[in-house]
Amino acid sequence: MKRLRTEKISACPVCGKFGRRIYSDLKDRLYDVQGTFSFQQCPSCGLLWLDPRPIKKDIPKCYETYCTHEAPREGPQAPRRPFAMVRDALRTAILCGAYRYRHLHATHILCRLSPLLVRFPWLEQKAIYGLRMPFPAYSLGLLIDIGCGNGSYLARMKDLGWKVLGIEPDPASAQIAKNKGIPVFSGSLEEAHLPEAIADYITMTHVIEHLPDPRSTLRECYRLLKPGGKVVVFTPNVDSLGHRLFRQAWMALDPPRHLMIFSVLSIDKLFRTVFSRVDVGTSSHFAREHYDASAVISQSGRVNLHRVRPQRGGLLFAVKERLSCRLWNTGGEELKVVAVK
Repeated sequence: MKRLRTEKISACPVCGKFGRRIYSDLKDRLYDVQGTFSFQQCPSCGLLWLDPRPIKKDIPKCYETYCTHEAPREGPQAPRRPFAMVRDALRTAILCGAYRYRHLHATHILCRLSPLLVRFPWLEQKAIYGLRMPFPAYSLGLLIDIGCGNGSYLARMKDLGWKVLGIEPDPASAQIAKNKGIPVFSGSLEEAHLPEAIADYITMTHVIEHLPDPRSTLRECYRLLKPGGKVVVFTPNVDSLGHRLFRQAWMALDPPRHLMIFSVLSIDKLFRTVFSRVDVGTSSHFAREHYDASAVISQSGRVNLHRVRPQRGGLLFAVKERLSCRLWNTGGEELKVVAVK
């Protein structure tokens, strides 16, 4: 792969303050992008940004062998387990009673138990197929997923009754999503030129850190949302326990694809330049995965995300981070942002 053309980003893209270099001479840990990369950090809002970073025209070169180019593997149908009917009944009861997906079944006796069932997080996660919280309540409206990848999330939401639209700049990933029957615009959200106030729900899951101009994308999200509509964003947290432990070996640095890595303060500042109703928290969703991958990077400098084995200390780390999220809501591997128009 050819070396990337880069541009200098001296000032913080969120608050404009000059930063200090904290990591230098980092290499691509996942694929084969050539070159060395550095990060600066803002002393005011805590944002970490890649400097220099690839010019806009060269950013697609960073994704030529990206993981979402692979379609989910279709294997033989697993035999139906003895308690599958019970599991499915509980799942439907939660989706119907707690999230108003009442069209999923005709008999609503178990739905009355949903306030009790959702008190068990593991059961609620099973009900929503392991997808992220907050999970959207049923709507006949439009859900837009920015950076939809191979379309797996949108396919699930379409099955649940949503109208869906994917935005995916990578043509290989976009084609996989289209093959599932998902409508996809292959390009950026701004390039799609969608009509105003059409969306009820917009999601960006580990996308905003890849964007050269996230403020522009948030403005477009605001324009597209109906009054009361929500945008939900997940992105790595620079103040996570994983970053504090592994520093330059933390897998979520992911140079050169991650252009910005946010703190609670910096992402709150960014969102409030566009939205007035913003809630920011952290999640330990990827605690174990980030720990295991970061441990491998610290040992060998590279990692194959498809072949990461559990590392010693990973379970204890995941427990610590989960407690941190519950007690202080700052140390999780991910930031979780919900903004309302």
